[in-house]
Amino acid sequence: MNSSRLAALVCATVLLAGCDAAAPGDAATTSSNSETAVGSYARGLVMGRQAQSEVLDDASFLAGVQAGISNADPQYTDDEMQAGLAAMGELEMAANNAATEANITAGTAFLAGNRDRAEVVETESGLQYEVISEGDGEKPIETNVVRVHYRGTTLGGETFDASYDRGQPAEFPLNRVISGWTEGLQLMNVGSHYKFYIPQDLAYAMTPPPGAPFGPGETLIFEVELLEIVS
Repeated sequence: MNSSRLAALVCATVLLAGCDAAAPGDAATTSSNSETAVGSYARGLVMGRQAQSEVLDDASFLAGVQAGISNADPQYTDDEMQAGLAAMGELEMAANNAATEANITAGTAFLAGNRDRAEVVETESGLQYEVISEGDGEKPIETNVVRVHYRGTTLGGETFDASYDRGQPAEFPLNRVISGWTEGLQLMNVGSHYKFYIPQDLAYAMTPPPGAPFGPGETLIFEVELLEIVS
């Protein structure tokens, strides 16, 4: 296996967005430019976050990165590295499957108890919601662009995204978001404030966004204020 093929395999294995493999023989470069330093740090941060794994040996991973940057000879043969990547992939798949099953089980149990609360309504799809306050404006349809304030949390109470914290409402087409949002916001009049409990199959299911602090199969909670139908 040549160096470019190995780099591509490693990038695919750890899902490194924008991973650029240097051509064989290219020398590593450094720059004192502050913007380059910040950009380099950002790329390393993204790489590290996306490479997080329960089975990753951090010291070995960092040693491999440093060897690649300095164009040093690998510590292992191509066959050894291929075998190591394959074994690691199997371990990661097993760990991911176990975590996913645990997330689905926890979400199912939560929703089963939550639907018994008098203030919670459950739709045919399994979406649950409660009305914090009701507005008197129009209801959006699926093709509308809406303007909202929101906060998303895990079942454990961790906030993973919030327009409130940014001080800036969000705008998006209703047909371009997770299906729990597409359905839920069409229940709201402009001026309403709802809380949604979104089962995993109406949220991100098995494919959460890269770097998200929640895993596949998680049920999520969103507090949403519908401010305006933009178009």
